[in-house]
Amino acid sequence: MTAPTRGMISTVTKAAFALLGLVLIVPITLLVITPSSDLVQGLLGFSAVLLVIALKPFASHLVPRLALLAIAGVIVTRYLSWRILYTLPAPDQPVAYAAAVVLLGIETFSVLVFFMTSLVNIDYVTRRQPGKIRMGQLPRVDVLVPSYNEPTEMLAITLAAAKNMYYPKDKLRVVLCDDGGTDQKINAPDPAKAEAARTRREDLTRLCRDLGVMYSTRARNEHAKAGNMTAALSRLNGDLVAIFDADHVPTRDFLARTVGYFVERPKLFLLQTPHFFLNPDPIERNLQLSPKCPTENEMFYGAIHKGLDSMRGAFFCGSAALLRRRALDEAGGFSGETITEDAETALDIHAKGWESLYLDRAMVAGLQPETFSSFIQQRGRWATGMIQMLLLKNPLFRRGLGLTQRLCYLNSMSFWLFPIVRLAYLIIPLFYLVFGLEIFVTTRTEALVYMVSYLMVAFLVQNTLFSRHRWPLISEIYEIAQAPYLAKQIVKTVMRPRAAKFNVTAKDEQLDNDFVSEIYPPLLTLTAITGAGVALAAARWLAFPGDRPIVEIVGAWALFNFLLCVLALRATCERQQRRAMPRVALNRPCTVQMVDANDQVIEVPAVIEDGSTQGLRIAFRAQALSDGELVALHCLQTDMFLAVRPQIPEADMLEAEIIVRVTNPYPSSTGFAFGVRVEADQPVAMYSCLAHVVYGDSEVWRRMREDERAERGLVHGILYVLSMAVASIPRTAGDFLREPARRRALAAAETESAQILAFATERPAPSKEHTNEHAKAALAGGLVASFPRQAAPWQDFIQEERG
Repeated sequence: MTAPTRGMISTVTKAAFALLGLVLIVPITLLVITPSSDLVQGLLGFSAVLLVIALKPFASHLVPRLALLAIAGVIVTRYLSWRILYTLPAPDQPVAYAAAVVLLGIETFSVLVFFMTSLVNIDYVTRRQPGKIRMGQLPRVDVLVPSYNEPTEMLAITLAAAKNMYYPKDKLRVVLCDDGGTDQKINAPDPAKAEAARTRREDLTRLCRDLGVMYSTRARNEHAKAGNMTAALSRLNGDLVAIFDADHVPTRDFLARTVGYFVERPKLFLLQTPHFFLNPDPIERNLQLSPKCPTENEMFYGAIHKGLDSMRGAFFCGSAALLRRRALDEAGGFSGETITEDAETALDIHAKGWESLYLDRAMVAGLQPETFSSFIQQRGRWATGMIQMLLLKNPLFRRGLGLTQRLCYLNSMSFWLFPIVRLAYLIIPLFYLVFGLEIFVTTRTEALVYMVSYLMVAFLVQNTLFSRHRWPLISEIYEIAQAPYLAKQIVKTVMRPRAAKFNVTAKDEQLDNDFVSEIYPPLLTLTAITGAGVALAAARWLAFPGDRPIVEIVGAWALFNFLLCVLALRATCERQQRRAMPRVALNRPCTVQMVDANDQVIEVPAVIEDGSTQGLRIAFRAQALSDGELVALHCLQTDMFLAVRPQIPEADMLEAEIIVRVTNPYPSSTGFAFGVRVEADQPVAMYSCLAHVVYGDSEVWRRMREDERAERGLVHGILYVLSMAVASIPRTAGDFLREPARRRALAAAETESAQILAFATERPAPSKEHTNEHAKAALAGGLVASFPRQAAPWQDFIQEERG
């Protein structure tokens, strides 16, 4: 059986603390609601902050963590009771009273989210590897790779990697679920679109045949991704179903590390693993965040999902997951009432009594959206789907769910209301600064003793729970950058929850130059409004000396909002992409075939220092090379063809020549190095080889995730963000001032190009005689076109049967 997990061990302890909480509920309630002088409140808040700071270093242990959260809960609840009982204006001022009630409602929602997040993250589950599974016990696995418009080369890598996972070949079937070549698209009224769909189907059918995987399409594009995968399931009969998005390349140990849980747990329907990305998201890249700053999704996959798992609420995230077919069939396939088919499917199956697990080991590598507009489109789809679920399948009223599962789903769905909440916090200070509405009745001293302790404790709790997964104020920047766009989506969804449409996120975009995103106006407008608030605060402070105490509080709030908006606006300033695909450090020995001075093909030992599916960096050590090899290397020129054969001792059947073209040879301190571009349209053996070399080892992703989890304290983190905000003002202003000239130049270039095309004569194709004769080096080895044998180094997870 699976070894006990941390969550299992702490169940009794958590029950005991729950009982203690019930005993203490009366004195805590009295402490929360009892009025006090400003001095007493100040001392109470100051003491609470000191206690939280003192407990913070020990918060990885359950008892200090619970104590810290209990202290914080008292301060937060005491602040909310003060706001409700003592700070609202009189109802005889209806406009001010209405604005104050709106702000109070937003703050109350924030407090509820604070408590839900704290409860979900009280304790984490650490999953242990299950015992070895006998070969005869292994279930049949169908691997689904849903696709819509992704490039063939991207699909070839993902399919080849899935085909070569450690698993018995007779129990593994890989299926490409193609929604870009359906009968509906092939028969489209637009001839160009119909021809493109027909060509795509032919190309992918040929690719699947060469790789030895199954091609699946359907008559009509109905119910988006959910309908696509459900249609494929109707032709399959595996016991388990693995799902990988088209750009999510699995490591070879994915099934070896996950299947055992299903053998040991008959009621398990889902095992979800993290989504790991090789490229930074547009906000991270455009803001130029520190390489040590944890990525945006790491907070969810590194912390929150482990908390959901401890409360039996881990849910399906659309990819990098393994599901039980019988549970899917019970639910009628993948759910499609909302456009987040993944979480909806998990909700429906959880309601039938099935269980789920989360394994915090990244075993896929994928790609984030490259542009800010694509990022917003993706997040808009997620927000819309989750709000749809909240309205159409509210977990509070769903039969079959446990109490903690209801809380987990409610927490995950309500999170996506953040655009409304964030906009309210940004705009509400203007009610006073513009209209003079007193929405917060208090003195400066009273506001300081309640608000400072509340904000300090809230920030400290967030920094404690997610210290290695999210730096201070980074969440606020991401939320502000998305808020003006997603708020519109949320309102539309609330008004018409069944009208949403599924939009596929582009996965092959490239940024050839710097530019300002075309969707900048809403975020620029929001920044301008908050900037106007700062100016109005300064004017009101000078014009009305009697109002200065409240102006100073509201003005500080407005200034803080403005600085966050200024930094968030930087997300619209797109940065040029140096490479089409992100590189991974490899340091893998290889041999390179090239032509020497005597026009003879030679093999030279080298090392692949880093690489991607589109390019490699090859290095040679001068001391290990002969004079003839050194001469050959110094004769290399741009656009020469070579053949690179990586050495794969752990799976030599995957070794194959990779045809490359030299892009930038240059000398190095230890010898010679050059960059090469991987040529397209190569035999399938190359895709299998490259997929293993770049994506094959999950240990690489584990180390990369650990390297990105640098802690940053609260004060240091806040100063880091605020200093970045101030420094970004002239840079962002410069980018916006240069943008009109850039767009005029681009329009002029497009006009000139159109004129050239209109009058140019057709140029003859280059003669084959002019083809670089160094291509002989790439062809000399005679590329192996056959598909590699199935590897089986799975002994750590699967027990082979003998005799």
